[in-house]
Amino acid sequence: MEILSSPSSAGPKTRPPGVSVAVHLVELGRFVERADLRAELSDADWQRAAQIPSLPQRMAFMAGRKLLRELLAARLGCAPAAVPITREPGGRLRLAGGAGIEFSLSHRQRWCAVALSTDCPVGVDVEPIQPLAGMAAVVKEFFPPVARAAFAAATPNNQQNVFFRWWTRIEAAVKASGRKLDEAVSCFAGVVHESCDRVPGLALAVAARSEGPLTVDWRLPSGTAS
Repeated sequence: MEILSSPSSAGPKTRPPGVSVAVHLVELGRFVERADLRAELSDADWQRAAQIPSLPQRMAFMAGRKLLRELLAARLGCAPAAVPITREPGGRLRLAGGAGIEFSLSHRQRWCAVALSTDCPVGVDVEPIQPLAGMAAVVKEFFPPVARAAFAAATPNNQQNVFFRWWTRIEAAVKASGRKLDEAVSCFAGVVHESCDRVPGLALAVAARSEGPLTVDWRLPSGTAS
């Protein structure tokens, strides 16, 4: 165990342990083409899907839930439909029975991302980089100081990229920390985060509730990373 010297009188201080997270990104169109969405979903998944009136959104939900179940089933050694996913009162998905795997799911338009870790709670967010009206107002209300400074320093041509890079970090940190979006200005406290800029036109970020070093295994679709 590595020991750090501490300037206080409390004595030596241990370095927080490192955390590892795997982030799986899929393009939903390709995933739906090869997946049988009728298989491997639970009754609760079907009931939730039936409440979504938009067919594209319903298909995206089902594909995302199928991906999540497949990834968790591979770690748990059970059938995907048997993975015991529960929903907490605040809406966060968890594994029932304390299986020791933390996860987070995000899908937007044609993309879906899943983060998995056995070390600590995690959050993931994916967003296509596209024009958005009112970015400055969002920055003013939700961005922490470091993110506001980065947005203000960006050139006009790059503000859109900077906005979504930080927005995905904020969303991921909010999920990992268990905070609400109206607490976003303090969302990075007790959280480490990392972004992935390897898919053109896409902002992707993951966060972990830890102060130790973060190692991310980015699992990206073949042919999409630059």
